Amino acid sequence: MTTARQRKGAPAARGTRKGPIAVDPRPAEKTVPIQIWVSPSVAEAFSERAGVDFGFKKGSKSKLFLAMWHRYHGSME
Repeated sequence: MTTARQRKGAPAARGTRKGPIAVDPRPAEKTVPIQIWVSPSVAEAFSERAGVDFGFKKGSKSKLFLAMWHRYHGSME
């Protein structure tokens, strides 16, 4: 009779696979939340534009805001 451990095989060798922390896609710089108050129609339009430009997924509104910021900041120089 074989045990479950014998059927699984040997574990992967150390250092052959990157862990989830090593491949973290988040930026190295810490982020902070900002809160603004706008009308519901503006918030809906902003959300829709973020989805169209960056995909309807988490982080699209932040990406749209940063794109707007970089465009605005670049025009001031």
